[in-house]
Amino acid sequence: MKKSVGFTLLELIVVILLVSILAASAVSRFANKSDFSLKTEQEQLISALFQAQQWAMSGRPTQFVILSANSFTVRDAGNSANHYGVGSLTYPQDLTSGVTFNPTTLVLTYTGLGATSAAIITLSAGGDSVRVRIEDSGYAHVL
Repeated sequence: MKKSVGFTLLELIVVILLVSILAASAVSRFANKSDFSLKTEQEQLISALFQAQQWAMSGRPTQFVILSANSFTVRDAGNSANHYGVGSLTYPQDLTSGVTFNPTTLVLTYTGLGATSAAIITLSAGGDSVRVRIEDSGYAHVL
């Protein structure tokens, strides 16, 4: 008598059930929307700080980064318009709903050498928070 090689239907169902349970727990762990929003806003803020520093060092008028409770903007001394565009990017940038800054208001002024005052900015949402540190040299990074 020849023994058949393969899996039984019951074995396949058990394996599929176990894989689906593991997948469901992994999705719930990695799909934290507030954490994703915080990381996105953190990277956009660092990008705006770097952009202002680069503009200041390229000889443009004094650059400002202005934070409010739910938005941030990059401005130069010669522009008093409410909206400031750079290519397809328009300032002010509103934060994702539920994300806030601390301090709630802050104005950073960049010199021609790209330096500014040191600061630590905390972004918070849903009990989670991330921080950005700005050095005296103007360098901004994740803390």
